[in-house]
Amino acid sequence: MSAPFPPTDIPPWHHHAGLDLYRLQALDRSMLGAPSLYLAASEGVAWQSTCGSIDLRADDWLGSGTLRNSFYVEPWARLSSVRDLSLVIDAQGSLRVRVMCASLGQPAQVLREAHMDNDLPGRCVLPIGAIDALPANSRLFWHIDAIDGARLHDAVWCSRTRPHGATRLAVLMRTYGRTRDLRAQLDRLAEAAAGDAHHSAALARMSFWVLDASPDAPALWDDADRHGLDLRVLEAPNLGGGGNASHLIHHFLAACDEAPGEAPQEVLILDDDGAVSMESMSRYLTSCSLRTRAYVASLPILMKSRPTQVWEDGGFWGRLNFQQQGEFGRRRNLSPHLLKHGLSLEGFEHLDAFGPLNTCEYATFIFFGLPTDLLRRLGLPAAFFLRGDDIEYSLRAQAAGVEVITNPNLAAWHEPGHSPGQEYMAILHAVLINLTHSDGDAADLVRWFEQRLVEHASIDDLAGIQLYQRVLDALLDLDGPLLTPGFEQHYLEVLPDCAMPMAPLPQGDRQRWEREAQQQGWLLRPFLYPGYQPDADRHRATVLVNAGAGTYRELAPIEPRARLQCMQQYLERLQSIAQGFDVLQAHWRERLAASGRDAFWAEVAGRHAPSTHTVLHTAFRAREATPEASSLPFGQAALAPAVPIRELRERMERELAQWAQLRRGEAGTARGHRAPRPSRWIDRLWAWCRRAASLTPTPPRPTLGTNRLAPLPVDFDPAQYLALNADVARTGIDPAHHYRRFGSAEGRRYRL
Repeated sequence: MSAPFPPTDIPPWHHHAGLDLYRLQALDRSMLGAPSLYLAASEGVAWQSTCGSIDLRADDWLGSGTLRNSFYVEPWARLSSVRDLSLVIDAQGSLRVRVMCASLGQPAQVLREAHMDNDLPGRCVLPIGAIDALPANSRLFWHIDAIDGARLHDAVWCSRTRPHGATRLAVLMRTYGRTRDLRAQLDRLAEAAAGDAHHSAALARMSFWVLDASPDAPALWDDADRHGLDLRVLEAPNLGGGGNASHLIHHFLAACDEAPGEAPQEVLILDDDGAVSMESMSRYLTSCSLRTRAYVASLPILMKSRPTQVWEDGGFWGRLNFQQQGEFGRRRNLSPHLLKHGLSLEGFEHLDAFGPLNTCEYATFIFFGLPTDLLRRLGLPAAFFLRGDDIEYSLRAQAAGVEVITNPNLAAWHEPGHSPGQEYMAILHAVLINLTHSDGDAADLVRWFEQRLVEHASIDDLAGIQLYQRVLDALLDLDGPLLTPGFEQHYLEVLPDCAMPMAPLPQGDRQRWEREAQQQGWLLRPFLYPGYQPDADRHRATVLVNAGAGTYRELAPIEPRARLQCMQQYLERLQSIAQGFDVLQAHWRERLAASGRDAFWAEVAGRHAPSTHTVLHTAFRAREATPEASSLPFGQAALAPAVPIRELRERMERELAQWAQLRRGEAGTARGHRAPRPSRWIDRLWAWCRRAASLTPTPPRPTLGTNRLAPLPVDFDPAQYLALNADVARTGIDPAHHYRRFGSAEGRRYRL
């Protein structure tokens, strides 16, 4: 079925105090989206994507309190077997590390703090403790202050809980006309794993299945062996995004049946237009290896065009009042509610909104993961050409008692799109979904279509009315191919008639164009859901805008007779729907249920067997790391150069002034004033004093690895050294190392 199994023994990331620590999450530096979503830093700190160290000068700071590098506790605490947590910092130089904890509506607090001072690369372990003892709905992140020059190699959240090394993940992707985008995603994953042993091992446990329905699919995969992935590509007829997904799943499950001992335990459906980092894929595979129950997994989706804006974080189907926690029952309308839709992540104020475990009603096939056994139990997605297949499948899972949960430790970028044809499919499939998953009656359905008629009739948009009329025609056609093994024929016949001539919007300042159009008397409305416009005839013209596609169309004047005739035809069909609602509901419920069964898709596969072929099957091959000019091995380059002496003098003068102010505050405590808490500048002051004690020019900071340690006295007592030097004890640094590095030169006492 696939390449030989990778090793099932997952090596620990680090050994500490006789215990093995296994990696859960590491730094994500893929830079998909916007850099501000990955790391926060003082001015002048730079880092590379995917690999390389991060150099810090004295007084620089670096933090992981962002969307992509925060550690959201709830998914690990409630969905996995992880019971303890530690942070492993891989760094060199002199720095302070603080582990912070934040939650919605609460200020961040320091959980752990440590001081590292190593010439050579080394690891510092900050034990966090039991994960279920952390505050509910919390988010962890670290903050590093460089006391002297420092270099961060990695920061990894670890646990003593060992992942199941035999867990394998099948990644299923389908495409039509977007092969280049899909292959770019595969390239990103392979390149990110090059030179990263953990990511490479994770990629070795993934098999990629692609169904490419593009007309020239074989030629598009000629050089695909360059990816170095366990990759199988099928060429097949185009059954739409939804149909292609189920067709691919059918072939995947058939291969699992042929070699059950090699079948992946987990399945992930990915979109061909999505962008996901290798670190997200690695985190997801680890969560699968530690899962304690079956659930459907997804993630927050952000927009490619506005990479710091959330498009959705799961959704609720047809429930507009779920935020008030009302009594919903199963009555629904035809409008989804996207969670966190439009939320801006430009700053940090909304990050804690992702802290609570997000259990929703449906998730998108942009990223949709579940165990293979659960996939078999739920059946295959419905025979929808496009739109709504993921909603129906999620509601089917919910009806079976399976939770749908989004994980904020993962993220993807996608660009939503709308067109008249997509709107036709969205509404048609929404009605079919509600006929099965809702207790709504004929009155609910009729009222919704009446509202659409009123909206489009108020602006004389006959094309819009006819679009919804086609939905009604499809529902009344009980003998048509919709939701049968030949379902694609329905869409191939109807979708061309849904097309509407649209012109491209002017390039440049879109808002200026809209202002000028309104000043000229144009009525600008969205081409979907334009709203009721009783004063439309007072405007010079009505223009419907498709902002996502960057197009518009101006509505031509029509005769009242044409409008009334169109409305009459629409209402006749709506009346037929109302009168035959019970029969229609029973018919479409049965067809929808049948289209998710194995036998249905076996018949579909049989129909298309002559034109379905495997055009490529490659085995996993670890790739060599691509050398980068600024990526140097540990210990081969000095840290950032020493700070100029003039800048040191100015800093010391400022710090001494603050120290004097602190002393005055301490003296004032006798008069009832509270002294301010000392900050990290005290540690920095000692570092600066060591480098510029006489305020005269000093040699450059030695290259990492230079031996500058003083000998340790034979009567050195670590406990007494810490008791005599409370500032050293607070840093957590090893007392013997501190004395050899600093204490001897500073004349510190080490015995009573």
